[in-house]
Amino acid sequence: MMLKKEGLDSKRRIIILGLLIFLILGLGTIGFSYTKDVSLQEGFIITLETISFTYEGETDGGAKTVKMFLSLFGVVFFWVALWESFDIIVESKFINNFQEVRIMNQIKKLKNHYIICGGGRVGQHVAELMKKQKKSYVVIEKNEFNINQLRKKGHLVYEGDSLEEETLENVGIKKASALMAVLPESEKNIMITLTAKELNKKLKIFARSHKDEYIKKMKKAGANFVVTPEISCAEELVDLIKK
Repeated sequence: MMLKKEGLDSKRRIIILGLLIFLILGLGTIGFSYTKDVSLQEGFIITLETISFTYEGETDGGAKTVKMFLSLFGVVFFWVALWESFDIIVESKFINNFQEVRIMNQIKKLKNHYIICGGGRVGQHVAELMKKQKKSYVVIEKNEFNINQLRKKGHLVYEGDSLEEETLENVGIKKASALMAVLPESEKNIMITLTAKELNKKLKIFARSHKDEYIKKMKKAGANFVVTPEISCAEELVDLIKK
């Protein structure tokens, strides 16, 4: 298809096809409504019937011209647009399925790797550092925007909820050497820590806490190290002042 050869991405192709269909239906509706002196609703119905070759009414004068236009150009463009739409849907599903299989195969090969729970600002920064150090790691994230951002940067990402036991098992928690719970919510990081420790008692767990009162709870849940960004930031500022 021409649209595919031009290398347009799916979103742009869908927009162009949508505008094309809208234009054809619009011109047909207005054309029949004006030439046959009928309502827009009836003009729309006649347009659909003409495109699907089911219209049996009489046409003459201007209406005949509209019918010829739809028959010659409208029908072709309309069905091409529908075919392209179907092609995009099938192509997108194939690409997504292929990508999912490829990602799962990569994850299955991981051993003694790091699991990063959360692909937000902190998780992305951790992933970048891991990548620079050439560590084996996988990021768990459920937000589509964050997933796309991470994958564009070349990170291995598993789409799922870090709080679910099945998700942790799918990223190979029993073969992992460490897990980093870096979600913005401390309560969720505690839950991740508890679940992760149950699945792999030898696992080293690094947890993020936004309040110092959660530190004891996280360590009690099984976290080996707890990081509080606010406290770390304050300590760094004090060190800078001392210098």
